[in-house]
Amino acid sequence: MKRVGWWHFEVCVPREWDIVAQGRSRSTEVFRLADAGYTVRLEVSLERMPLEKAKSVEELLALYRSSWESRLKELERKEGAKAELKHVSKDEVSVLGHKGLLWAFRVSGMPLYAALWYCERSERAVALTFTPKRAGEEELFRSMVESAKCHFQSPEERALWSLLVVSLRLPQHLQLVSAKFAATATYCLFADSEMERYLLIGYSGLVGLTMGRYKKGLRGWFEGEVVRDASKHIKQQLPKLKYREEPGGAIVVEGETFALTRKGKRLFMGRLWHDSAIDRALAAAVFYPLHSAEEARSALNDLVAQLGAR
Repeated sequence: MKRVGWWHFEVCVPREWDIVAQGRSRSTEVFRLADAGYTVRLEVSLERMPLEKAKSVEELLALYRSSWESRLKELERKEGAKAELKHVSKDEVSVLGHKGLLWAFRVSGMPLYAALWYCERSERAVALTFTPKRAGEEELFRSMVESAKCHFQSPEERALWSLLVVSLRLPQHLQLVSAKFAATATYCLFADSEMERYLLIGYSGLVGLTMGRYKKGLRGWFEGEVVRDASKHIKQQLPKLKYREEPGGAIVVEGETFALTRKGKRLFMGRLWHDSAIDRALAAAVFYPLHSAEEARSALNDLVAQLGAR
């Protein structure tokens, strides 16, 4: 088993499972994990729900069931496929002190499991949906549910963000602003609540298959696959970037925006390199106010160290 995290939620899953999709609406954050055969096995749904509007586990189950029934009715309307939802069993479970429910049900004979609870600390309603592949996997699901972490124990605790190549531990105050998962490049852009400080990490597919597309090598990949998309989600305009190659092939990226006062200037710093052990290009960068240059360097060094350690 391994521990994965996304949207400030962690859970232990089989080692061959990875996060393959993630998304967010106005009130709900979702991510899905698939097994080695690319079959989605677990969906995690986190709905923001203020404490004054908190619902009991029975109410959460009723809403969850109603959501499934609405989905099946829509499927029947669009495709003419009639699917029946049947209750199988219900059991109590405790997650970090929260009272929850385990619900077993079937959709047209296919077995499914759900776990539901409300986290008062993070003020979120949690719903896990598990698709078993074989009989007897209820205990696997129960172990995953009991391993779940839906809130932080202290302000100093870092949030886990699990990507295919690397898992990062970042300060709680940083939120995911944008992400892209593609064969040529994956990137994640994080920012503080004021959108003043940004952290950017990225990695390529196998270098032999991706770098041939770019005459400028790592620089071309970074500009064309990472910065181009991420910059659309950064409130401030990025500066013109300068590149300097170090002994060993790593590339240092730097840039400074123009402003009449030092307070208005911003600093972009990054590092690109080829990790031969996994045959991928890696990138780490920060975009901070110039007056926070030391803080920016510290954040960049932390990202580089975590990417290097994998």
